[in-house]
Amino acid sequence: GDDKNSFLQSAAKLSEQYNLILPDLVGHGENDRDPNRNYSIDSQANFLKAFLTKLGLERVHLVGNSMGGHTVAAFAIKFPERVNTLVLLDAAGLKIDDHVVYTGFGKTIDSDEELQAVMDRVFYKAPTIPGSVRTLMREQINASKDFVDNTLVKDITDGAYFNLKDKLPLIQAPTLVLQGKHDQVVKMNAAEYYAANIPMATLQIIENAGHSPQLEVPDEVAQTIMDFIEDGKANMIKSTKNTHAALTQYYRWYQLYEGELSDVRINNQMGILSNDVLIKTSAGEMKGSANYPARLAVYKGWSNAHHVQNVNVTETEDGKLNLEADIIYQNIQPSGEESIYSLHYSTFLENSEGELLPLFTELNLVPTGKLEPKPFEAAYAENRMQSLLHYWLLNMEQLDGNVTPFEELLAPDFALDFSTAGLIESTETLATWLQTVPTQLKLSSHYPQNFIVKAVGDNQYEMEVDLVWRGVTKDDKAVKATTHHKWLVVDDPNERFARIKTSKITQIDPLSPME
Repeated sequence: GDDKNSFLQSAAKLSEQYNLILPDLVGHGENDRDPNRNYSIDSQANFLKAFLTKLGLERVHLVGNSMGGHTVAAFAIKFPERVNTLVLLDAAGLKIDDHVVYTGFGKTIDSDEELQAVMDRVFYKAPTIPGSVRTLMREQINASKDFVDNTLVKDITDGAYFNLKDKLPLIQAPTLVLQGKHDQVVKMNAAEYYAANIPMATLQIIENAGHSPQLEVPDEVAQTIMDFIEDGKANMIKSTKNTHAALTQYYRWYQLYEGELSDVRINNQMGILSNDVLIKTSAGEMKGSANYPARLAVYKGWSNAHHVQNVNVTETEDGKLNLEADIIYQNIQPSGEESIYSLHYSTFLENSEGELLPLFTELNLVPTGKLEPKPFEAAYAENRMQSLLHYWLLNMEQLDGNVTPFEELLAPDFALDFSTAGLIESTETLATWLQTVPTQLKLSSHYPQNFIVKAVGDNQYEMEVDLVWRGVTKDDKAVKATTHHKWLVVDDPNERFARIKTSKITQIDPLSPME
């Protein structure tokens, strides 16, 4: 129910340097609330495009708070050519661990105490408001209840672009994720997810603010935005090596449980655990990898499937990697009993000196809900291909020209069609290529999109994925490209990774400088 006026204080400072336009979104502020109009985020983004077009504006710096942040993020996905930079200020738009922002506001406010509860949820320190203004606020909120409940929220949650989680790599603009430290409406993990999954994004925390920092610390918000706009694009591109390294090990974790237990496969699993690893589950705690093989005996004869729903990797202050994930877990026990429920993984990994892949130091598995029964669906192929993909990308992003790590990931008779480099059918040719194009870069980052895998024979899989790529050349130029990869993969479950037999790469968006 907010409107353009919430930005007026920040606008006073921003307007010293920029031309400012503060629109009301459809159904907000001075715009009509027509119950027959669609108020989905998709419609709001289309409205914003029409609004800017009417004003003759081709490209803008775009800032949005809460639902406004949700809208401008969707706009940047749909119309990337229209956005210079993007600022997401405590932005909604992500559904993570069942947290949905669009709840808890469409209620009648019958007293000052109930109004204060709403204010305390939105602000870090709620301002003192005169009684007459409080009465007016209650009247306005209550008059909006029917529209908010039955039209606005329904259109958003049922409409396109409600959950942007899988579309974030499509955002091309340098992005500042600004988050009030004490926001009780949009959780911090949403801001962290935005920052981790938008190719050029940085996260900045505002200490003394809640959900609407532009109202609590308007000058700080304005100055932070101005500083951000002045930064260069090349400085915004961040390394994704830690993410690929953590995801490689994460998807390997599941594969042992999704196939036949054997000494060779258990030994491979031991290679992803630190010696003093701590594993916590509802069944109890286990300390030390030496105790791990005995723990696996209970799973003999089980069929297991782990369907990954959400995963996010961040770096802690002490240099560890924190991987948080939600999965749907299915199993069939030897007795024939079937179970399905959701799990949350909270894990930590630590780099080992001289090793490319980090090791798990802690895994916390917490059941989060029992789910309605459905037919068992195997997940081995997807998890196996995901670990191969992320390890391949991790090695590609090393930019050191070293071909040795790739040998473990290639079939003996491999053929790689790199589109711009011709056919590569030997490690010698691959080594030559690795010494040319990659070594011209200072930074290379990949964001997988549209991942699919299917079985095409015994221990053979066809995998397809789009890779959104961002790079920085050695002379500090920001460059971009998007490619489509189609791999034929052969799999020996006893090896650490499956192997690529053929790879066909086609250009979606050719390599080009970032504007």
